[in-house]
Amino acid sequence: MAVGRLVSQDPTRLLRFPGPVAGYPLEPSNEELAAIAGLSTEAIVRYDMNTLGDGPLPAVREAWAQWDPAAVVEYGDLGYRRLRAAIGDHAGVAPQRVIPGSGADELIRLVTTAVVGPGDAVIVLTPTFPMFAVEAALTGASAIAVPRAHPAQRQAAERIRAAAEEGSARLVWLCSPNNPTGDGTPLPEIAAVADGLEAIVVVDQVYLEFAIAAGHTDLDALALADRLDNVLVLRSMAKSHGLAGARIGYLIVPDALAERFDALRLPLSVGLPTEQLAVAALADAEEANERHAAIMRERSHLADALKRLGCEVLDGVGNFVTFRPPDAAELADALLRRGLILRAYDAGVMAGWLRATARGAEENATLIAALDDLLG
Repeated sequence: MAVGRLVSQDPTRLLRFPGPVAGYPLEPSNEELAAIAGLSTEAIVRYDMNTLGDGPLPAVREAWAQWDPAAVVEYGDLGYRRLRAAIGDHAGVAPQRVIPGSGADELIRLVTTAVVGPGDAVIVLTPTFPMFAVEAALTGASAIAVPRAHPAQRQAAERIRAAAEEGSARLVWLCSPNNPTGDGTPLPEIAAVADGLEAIVVVDQVYLEFAIAAGHTDLDALALADRLDNVLVLRSMAKSHGLAGARIGYLIVPDALAERFDALRLPLSVGLPTEQLAVAALADAEEANERHAAIMRERSHLADALKRLGCEVLDGVGNFVTFRPPDAAELADALLRRGLILRAYDAGVMAGWLRATARGAEENATLIAALDDLLG
């Protein structure tokens, strides 16, 4: 039997970028958290992932029950015609402008690799979703950070625009509502950044449905994407429709870029079971809207409780509350010991802050009771 010749003691030299790569920071699994807390896995409740509280939507449960396993041996529709029609109807855009993907993460990579390469610049407003900077680095581009002075102080549009122009940036990421701060960016501010800028501007709006449920109907960036040919809108059904485990996101692009991005996307990265769940979830808009409204009521309850307990709480329009307690590390650890997992931040402007997902009423009440016990 022939033995392959050893190419190199360090085969990373054969890669395009042989140096170190910083990937997305991985969260510990339920099993790992349970082991740390000395609890069963079933006792762990994730308030750190911003997933949809109260379980799957009824339409999703029904679609899953009706799924025929025999279909799994076949490929789906490479054109995603049914899925794109459902998303287009939901968003109010032509189906050809919809680019589906396996979660927003895949689409962040799609946009980044389509727009930038080695030596290019990407504008990233910090703090925000880490994947924007991670993907920029993987292409060899440089991420130019435009930081906040305080988590509650959004960067001025003029400052963002100046950073993009001075850095000759080809790509600008805006997140509205922003994760982890929760605030939305008014459309005039986005327009001030994008209008006439020689760069692609992507507005990440994976939390938009929650903002709309809270009455912020004026944040939908599609109003700008319809008139500015450099504005793309990124959305996901992970949070809004409870499909985080099924992995489904979508990009809405201008008509002039629809054919190009359709050619660039991966074929069939959205599997048939996921497509069926997504179409079913979108067909029951009333149930989804009711769930969003209920979650945002729970967000208000959680925010009010934290304020009562003396925490600094950021105004937000997503399905989470970002707050600063007297000792974030101590509180997060004490909650972990009870199986309640919050997102903690230990660096930069977010150091000392925590983020908690507003889940369903029962789980929200459990968290508030624990906070009362620990901070009251």
